[in-house]
Amino acid sequence: MDELYEEGLYAEEEEIDLLKLVSTNANEASQFLLFHGSNGELYAKNVSKIEELVVYKDIDILYSNDNGAVIGTGDIRGEMTTLVNFDAWIGNERLDENEYELVIVAAYGGYRLGIVVKGVENIVTIESEDMRDNSSANSKSSFAARIKLYGKEQLCSIFDSDKLLLDIFEDVKEQSDAQTQNVKYDIDTNRVVFFADDSKYIRVMVSRLCEKMSLRYELFENGKELVDAIVKKDVKDIALVITDIEMPAMSGREVIKRIREMEKFDDINIIVHTNMANDIIKEEFLRLGASKVIGKVNMQELSEAINEYIR
Repeated sequence: MDELYEEGLYAEEEEIDLLKLVSTNANEASQFLLFHGSNGELYAKNVSKIEELVVYKDIDILYSNDNGAVIGTGDIRGEMTTLVNFDAWIGNERLDENEYELVIVAAYGGYRLGIVVKGVENIVTIESEDMRDNSSANSKSSFAARIKLYGKEQLCSIFDSDKLLLDIFEDVKEQSDAQTQNVKYDIDTNRVVFFADDSKYIRVMVSRLCEKMSLRYELFENGKELVDAIVKKDVKDIALVITDIEMPAMSGREVIKRIREMEKFDDINIIVHTNMANDIIKEEFLRLGASKVIGKVNMQELSEAINEYIR
């Protein structure tokens, strides 16, 4: 934690405003907040999913009694927020409560939660091409990356925010399944929907939705796989492209750029399906050439977008 004080990242009033931690391009999908787990390893969370950082001891909490990863419900600026012990969720040793100092307040998938951590380190830039799939080593970690922190190269894990959401809010999957079953669109086309997302849980959800809508589809674990596949296709065979933003090898931003650079794909619509869908991100991706930007997990909204933009 000493490095934070040396870098001037902690506010004197012991409360950290995210705006004081990140640069003016904080909504760039390549910026990540670093923090340590109880195992001493570094973990990273994209800053565009973060609302703010608050001091843990200052929060009024109704504690859970099941001793699981969910600590309880905290009152953060008048909003009831589910609090999660990150170490307990990721599988690390759980420390005494007084060793946890900060809460990363995040909002995505229509849900708000506070991720309780020992403390944060800094903001770093991690490009998609520097990420490597790490899901085989830990099902809750999407990928690993080598970063430079205070002049020293280190490894960090970028955890699967979608998995966290599904684990903590048990109704998310139930709602998603119900929304899929209630979809009425039955689209008659021989063209193929191309979909890229690094989260296997999201890929399963979307594949079920496509099957319910009688769609042909191809799934990809990152943007590079999607682009490599689509350039080999005849444009008349492509129905729609749906992409996440934060992926290894090639990000959703680069996917859009590559597709829009190819004149033959001018009429192909692109839906950005992301849990980083804040207003600045939405505006940026619409300018890049996306047809629509929507949040993850809501299968009803995704089905409506598919029905609207499919060719």
